[in-house]
Amino acid sequence: MTRRQTLNIKKRKRQRKRLLIAFIIVSVIFFAKTSIKSSQKDSVDVAKAGELPEGVLSMSKKSTIDVALEHEKRLKERERLEEARVKYQQQKEIKENKKEENINKKIAYLTFDDGPSKITPEILDILKEHNIKATFFVIGHLAEQNPDIIKRIYEEGHTLGNHSYSHKYKKIYKNTNSFLDELKSTEKVLKSILGEEFETNIIRFPGGSFGTKKAPFRRVAIEKGYIYYDWNALNGDAEGHNIPKNKLVQRLKNTSNGKKKLIILMHDMGEKKTTVDALPEIIEYLQQSGYDFDVLK
Repeated sequence: MTRRQTLNIKKRKRQRKRLLIAFIIVSVIFFAKTSIKSSQKDSVDVAKAGELPEGVLSMSKKSTIDVALEHEKRLKERERLEEARVKYQQQKEIKENKKEENINKKIAYLTFDDGPSKITPEILDILKEHNIKATFFVIGHLAEQNPDIIKRIYEEGHTLGNHSYSHKYKKIYKNTNSFLDELKSTEKVLKSILGEEFETNIIRFPGGSFGTKKAPFRRVAIEKGYIYYDWNALNGDAEGHNIPKNKLVQRLKNTSNGKKKLIILMHDMGEKKTTVDALPEIIEYLQQSGYDFDVLK
């Protein structure tokens, strides 16, 4: 083989080698571009799917905005439900606490019968000093004689109840019509003093509503819309005249013992001066025993 032939063979080998290198380079570039495009396509698809798996993507077909809105909607719904649950729990706890408070609450209703009289202003002074409201079951013909006291009772925030017009048992309990007439007469008196807009439907039977003989009177009172109140504690001032103050206080303690709700019977008729004397001590005893005060309604 001549030198020329040898050189030609080497030249062709170099050419083939350059072609091979060029081919490899072109192939690498081609595959690299193809890979980049494929990756970009996959990224776009994933973004459109909200990064959902392929199986979910095939079922959903939602845009990224739709997915975001749906997600936000679910979050808000969960927040709303959680707020509702917390609010319900708080309301439940409040109700349970109030129920427990009502069960344990001790309350006293101070009530005064058979007035108004000359000692009623003294009782009002004591109640005002202690910032306590009471209930006065007044007699109609005495209210007529003492309109200024009736006005003061009303204006100072106490409750007025009806205790008949005459307080004469034989007349009041002659029959149910007589009973109702007595109540109506006292209502007219109170309206004449306090104005036609004044209303009260609470009453106390003279002598109390106890016993089978008063059953027809209890029934007619309810039918006519009255609410009647008796008592479950008392100071004993109806059991005699000029009963010593200490005995009145002790009678109250004995009859109120162990009771959470007290409707206390006392009197503000003219001769019950020791009731006035005992009242501050009775109030202090009830306060120290944990009672709150209220009026009957």
